[in-house]
Amino acid sequence: MDWFVERREVTEVLHQRAGARVVAPMLDRGWSRGHATPEGTAWQWAQVGGTHAKKGLFPGELEHRARPLLDAEPRLGGDTEATLALVHRLAEAARAAGALHLDVLLRQVERHTLSASDAHLREDTQRHALLEVKAFHDSGAGIAELWRCAAWPDGAGARAALPSLEALVEGLARELRDTTPRVPCPRGVLPVVFPPGAASGCFFHEVCGHPLEGDVVARGGSYLARRLGQQVAGAHLTVSDDPTDGHGALGFAWDDEGHAALPVTLLREGRVDAPLLDARSATALGRAPNGHGRRVSYRHPPLPRMAHTRVDAHQGHLEALMADLPHGLLVQHLTPRQMDLLSGDFSFYIVEAREIRDGRPGRRVGPGILRGNGLEALAAIDAVGADAKNLFATRGCRKLDHGPLPVSFGQPTVRFRGLAVEPSR
Repeated sequence: MDWFVERREVTEVLHQRAGARVVAPMLDRGWSRGHATPEGTAWQWAQVGGTHAKKGLFPGELEHRARPLLDAEPRLGGDTEATLALVHRLAEAARAAGALHLDVLLRQVERHTLSASDAHLREDTQRHALLEVKAFHDSGAGIAELWRCAAWPDGAGARAALPSLEALVEGLARELRDTTPRVPCPRGVLPVVFPPGAASGCFFHEVCGHPLEGDVVARGGSYLARRLGQQVAGAHLTVSDDPTDGHGALGFAWDDEGHAALPVTLLREGRVDAPLLDARSATALGRAPNGHGRRVSYRHPPLPRMAHTRVDAHQGHLEALMADLPHGLLVQHLTPRQMDLLSGDFSFYIVEAREIRDGRPGRRVGPGILRGNGLEALAAIDAVGADAKNLFATRGCRKLDHGPLPVSFGQPTVRFRGLAVEPSR
């Protein structure tokens, strides 16, 4: 017996230049069943339509637990007016602070799953509300923008955080006003600093996380898979992936195969430690699953995937770790451009960054590219702060053709002795 049953409901409220609107709620319900074959496991899946699932669809021991998950009665959406009021308040706060405009996305997700095998039967419920804001400013030399996001267990958490959210968007407007127009991104090898809780956290997701996903390790397909147990960075660097540490929003207790979600140390004090495993990759590597078998939905088989990838705190803080840099780059937002798992070569788009001049952040720089090699970059990390913060990737993480999964990052200040940067065209 190998069944997976899922119910997912999503609501969204948007604020754009044309005004606020409520996106039609989405309710998706379905199941999949695995069958053993000589090549592994083949999956059959089906979407459930109508008001109720057909009787007799599931084995007797599953029937009474699976059918309530597939009920068509909506469970989200009762707080639409309050959510719209929140979105309007944020847009007004941004305009009052001088922003040209504020885009807002508030997405609420509720997901119920049931995983059943001959060994176990697990139910799990995951709820979260994700907020994404993007402030725009007319600098006189073009439109500049800044993006931030946050997450809570539900929409009520977002509404309760309204005062801090208003302060956030007011701060974005001031920062845009004070740091634009931008100067060109420099070219060369410069000291680079990632501030705590910034979107630069995707660096470790790409450079450490994907190379140590179990299916990649099992086929010997990454530069870190060949270095298990070897020292690749200083003892001040420890990188983990912990599905239970979603900051009260994206965490989960059981993966989509019904295994306990466990923290896994990818780099332990600079040494390559352990891979992220689902059941299939665990078997291939002669290890036990560690709760990283995740599905995009019931339409997809499980794969070893990241959840909350964090750099563990060490010592110091942002201001102290910048203080002795006469010139460098404070990189606040990266997006992946290219990652060669086999060689470790990478490049990222620099979306948001500021100069560091005489130990202090200065002007915002234009778009650029950060590139290098994973082994060289990890060895170049000479300081890790103790000022960790979390960030939530509202667009999610993609792998193969399986689409995006919600992920998050945790990161203190991280300083590199030198990384190659250049303007992007």
